[in-house]
Amino acid sequence: MTTLGAVVLLYHRVCQLDRDPYDLAVTPEHFQEQCRILSQRGGVIPLEELARSGRGVAITFDDGYADNAGAAREILSAAGLPATFFIASGLRERGDEAWWDRLEQLLLESGFECPWLDLEVDGRPLLLDVRSESARARAQAALSRRLRPMRPHAIDAVLDAIEAQLGIRSVRRQSHRWMTAAELQQLAHAPGVEIGGHTITHPFLSSLDAPEQRREVEGCRHDLEALVGRPVRSFAYPYGAPDAFTDATVQIVREAGYTIACSATGGTVLRDGNPLRTPRNTVGNWEGGQFEAWLDRISLH
Repeated sequence: MTTLGAVVLLYHRVCQLDRDPYDLAVTPEHFQEQCRILSQRGGVIPLEELARSGRGVAITFDDGYADNAGAAREILSAAGLPATFFIASGLRERGDEAWWDRLEQLLLESGFECPWLDLEVDGRPLLLDVRSESARARAQAALSRRLRPMRPHAIDAVLDAIEAQLGIRSVRRQSHRWMTAAELQQLAHAPGVEIGGHTITHPFLSSLDAPEQRREVEGCRHDLEALVGRPVRSFAYPYGAPDAFTDATVQIVREAGYTIACSATGGTVLRDGNPLRTPRNTVGNWEGGQFEAWLDRISLH
């Protein structure tokens, strides 16, 4: 197979956060620099055109944070760049923060005196030291890894147990909210914007049986099409790691009517590669020069 140098970029958020343990955010200043460089280099194309293009770059966003419809859309529009936004439809309707944001809030933002967390995670006991700031950061990282492959209701149960032991409750922060239906509709009709599916509840799909995966994959497309009033044909696997989806998942995505689906495995796009296994490259919070050097490196591999 021949590598063409076509590259798909993966973003999550464009905002300034006081704390970003998952490295999800690119500041508006850095994103503006990155978009300026992409505009100068040329060749930024819609994701749907990438498979037929010899070379180029596609821009994608995952999840559906409100800043996607705000700062990200405004900067993209000013630069004249197209982008695809993959939306987890049920997270917006549910309204609560994502489980990973809720975990970060409980352990890294909240004030509490509890020295230990005594939990059961995926059927196994787990004792975590939370007596210091560094210990809490380690506990947050360890729990994040363990919770990720679990089913959404099981993750919620662990977070509820943490709240009970700490004696506090998480809150819905404006800085971490999902875009509203009106914001999503406005985003969907902005020039150069495509809306794609990202499941309903953002599960680790490989942990679900086939009927559950099908409900997540098909249900998301139906939800989004009803909301934005246009076909949804692109999809992104939640988490995007090689173990986050299976061959059976890819088949379910195909049968659900999606024509391109993205992972987060990194690398360039191959002309004769499977469009339902399109690799993406996660962009960091880099200033322009660092971003351009990184872009040159990945385009050569």
